[in-house]
Amino acid sequence: MTSVTLLVLGAVAIFILSPGAKTFGHYFLNPTIFADTFFGNSAKNLDPMWRAFIKNIEMCLAAEPLVLIWALPVALLRNSPSPLLAGPRLVATAYVDLARGVPLVLVVYAVYFGLPSLNLPFISDRTWFQYGLFCLVFCYGAYVSEVYRAGVQSVPYSQTLAGQAIGLTPFQLNRYVTIPQALRIVVAPLINDFVSLQKDTAIIGIGAGIIEVLKAAQISQGVFFNDTCYVAAGVLFLIICVPLTRLADALQARDQRARLAGAR
Repeated sequence: MTSVTLLVLGAVAIFILSPGAKTFGHYFLNPTIFADTFFGNSAKNLDPMWRAFIKNIEMCLAAEPLVLIWALPVALLRNSPSPLLAGPRLVATAYVDLARGVPLVLVVYAVYFGLPSLNLPFISDRTWFQYGLFCLVFCYGAYVSEVYRAGVQSVPYSQTLAGQAIGLTPFQLNRYVTIPQALRIVVAPLINDFVSLQKDTAIIGIGAGIIEVLKAAQISQGVFFNDTCYVAAGVLFLIICVPLTRLADALQARDQRARLAGAR
């Protein structure tokens, strides 16, 4: 038995034998309240929590392709050495610093409570879903652009020289040489970013005022006065995020095996 296994078993034993274990189990691991929260309870007018979680999934699925599309030109612009693009490159750098530096929850508050107060056509009358997409794309576009940029910089410079030697234009070089190789490198990190994006959809409900999974957990907690509702919400995220994490690990391992095979 390894030391790690002993450590885990010891931690479990300490938890089970702790004086407050029964109280903790009642308030966080209550199976009856878990079932009523997860599957709904018509007697208490509670809808199934998994139904509210569909809103989180829909927002994640809508945001992911937009993030991928938006982040790529930002990454290419930041990597461009052209002096003609110095101004746009500075703007892109400022955007990345701002979006990565400000917590998503503050962006949600600014968008949901700030933009409607401007009374601007097209901007101030958007739906909660559109505002949520903007918040996620704004923040995660910056993170994913840095993943793209790292992937582009990981492509051997000899590939660029080879492309230039056969007369490829900068656009063709990116289209046929750099970007395909970079995307292969960053698939696993991108999946990890989207795991985080899926979890952060819960923050959108703070500003949107819609009943997504976190709001549903708060409503259930107000009915039962028991925090098992939040555990049920966590289980829903685990159902989605754990398989994605394992997929990222598998893709990373496959890419590593391919690289080692090519090096022989």
